[in-house]
Amino acid sequence: MTPPTRRNPLTQLKAFFETVSPIIINPSLTSLTIGISRRFFLFDLIKRLTRHIETDPRLNFISALKYYKALGKFLHGELRDIYRDRESSYIKDFFIDVETYRAVRADLEWAYKRNPNIKMTITKRGVVLYDNYRPNHFNILLLTPHSGTHVPKLIATKQTLTSAERCLIEDTASQRLYGEIVLSHHGIWIDTKLSRFACDYNRTRERAIYDDQSEPWFEVFWREPLIRSEREWLLAGYDEFYFTLQQLIDTHRFNIILDGHTMLDEPGRADVSFGTQHIPRFYMPIVRSLREQMRRRGHTQVVFDAPFGGGNILRWCKERFPDVFICSMEINKRLYMKTAAEVNEKKVGQIAADLVRVFDIEEAEVDLDAEAVSTPTH
Repeated sequence: MTPPTRRNPLTQLKAFFETVSPIIINPSLTSLTIGISRRFFLFDLIKRLTRHIETDPRLNFISALKYYKALGKFLHGELRDIYRDRESSYIKDFFIDVETYRAVRADLEWAYKRNPNIKMTITKRGVVLYDNYRPNHFNILLLTPHSGTHVPKLIATKQTLTSAERCLIEDTASQRLYGEIVLSHHGIWIDTKLSRFACDYNRTRERAIYDDQSEPWFEVFWREPLIRSEREWLLAGYDEFYFTLQQLIDTHRFNIILDGHTMLDEPGRADVSFGTQHIPRFYMPIVRSLREQMRRRGHTQVVFDAPFGGGNILRWCKERFPDVFICSMEINKRLYMKTAAEVNEKKVGQIAADLVRVFDIEEAEVDLDAEAVSTPTH
């Protein structure tokens, strides 16, 4: 979604100050009561606030979200504070339904144990941003767009698939496999709680809502077609996701963009696959090194682009970050699932620890099979 043309909030703030400051510092009937020292104090405060906004990407990000009002109300603040109030009515009643609230609450409790100091931004539909960003450091933008399993009841009753059938394809526990990369390192992580079977954010807008026979997993997807208002409601969430991603990219700079997924265990599929379709050739030595590091940690079957090379989100990001290391990753469910629906918690933790070490690129000495290269900041 392309946002309407507008002036940058910082530019507007400066223009406001230019309008107000003559009243503050020039003698008049309204300003004579303000002492000289207080006038200089206010003028200095204006300059300090302007400089702070210029150097704080999160302030610019939150300012843009509030200015456009595309998301309506959203939660933002420190994880420790949101965690503390997670049972409060203002948080319970914030989400579109109780299932979304429960899913977000469970993730908050999981993340709090690992890093309570990060910042959060949360939408009503369950798009959650974990902000561990550090300016002038090596930062990762992590996405787990298929981790969600929630299909609103009015939508689910019109579909032929059961929750058990959806579970075979959904990226079960992907947020816990990948999330610690950002919680341990610097960067921002975007997670979603809505199932891809409600609206798939990793597809083009025209294909985001599945049709009959649009995928090999089913022939008839809809028992009853969606009405216009239901389709518009689902696509409004799609637009909100890309709007938020656009504002994030406009206000922050990343060294790596990683799209994290899991894949169904089918004959011939490897343990791990890196999607390299959107990686500039400049970075291929690095992704080959990541493959070797995964192999050294016991994942012997690590391949490229099988079965997927990268989805719509990475294509969209590449258009805006043409010089940044952009890749996707698929982890075979057989590595961490006991059954089609039951997670092996110990194995999830082991894989998450492996990924934290593999993506500790800033600190590690990366063995390249070509001449050494460094990742430029966009």
